Amino acid sequence: MVRLSSRTYVPAADTADNSTTRDVVGNKTDTSAGNSLYAHSEVLLDHVHSASEVFPTLANGIAVTGGASWVLGVFSADLIGAGVVTDPFDIHHISVENLDTNAVYELVIYYGAGDTEAGRVRFTKNAVQDGTVNAPFQCVIIPGGSRVRAKIADSAGGSIATIALMVHRY
Repeated sequence: MVRLSSRTYVPAADTADNSTTRDVVGNKTDTSAGNSLYAHSEVLLDHVHSASEVFPTLANGIAVTGGASWVLGVFSADLIGAGVVTDPFDIHHISVENLDTNAVYELVIYYGAGDTEAGRVRFTKNAVQDGTVNAPFQCVIIPGGSRVRAKIADSAGGSIATIALMVHRY
């Protein structure tokens, strides 16, 4: 804690003390890694005002193949390789670039070496719909350095979705 005058104290950046109201409110230099109110507002500001990135970038999307009807298929190739994104990040949208079958699809995104589930999203292709979409996606903040990959299930069984991720860093 920094003493500004005989009666004013400012908590150190990202302090974990939380022993005073000042610690809970935080410091203007708190980052998204902190737990103060200011740090949480920093996360929200980063969330809505950071530039987005696309993975894979300047390349074709990654194909994800379903198993039997409503059975998750095998893991896709890495959507984001381990160590590629070094900052914490989250996924805002799934770009569905191609669906090969008229079906309802459920996509599951996983992160890290242990393949922790980050979230799920559903989308549909039918005879009167194109089936390509940017599906909104909400998930936890994924630790920097994590690989990201996916599995998919669908109502027809064995269908293939080609996808990319729209993410931003914290």
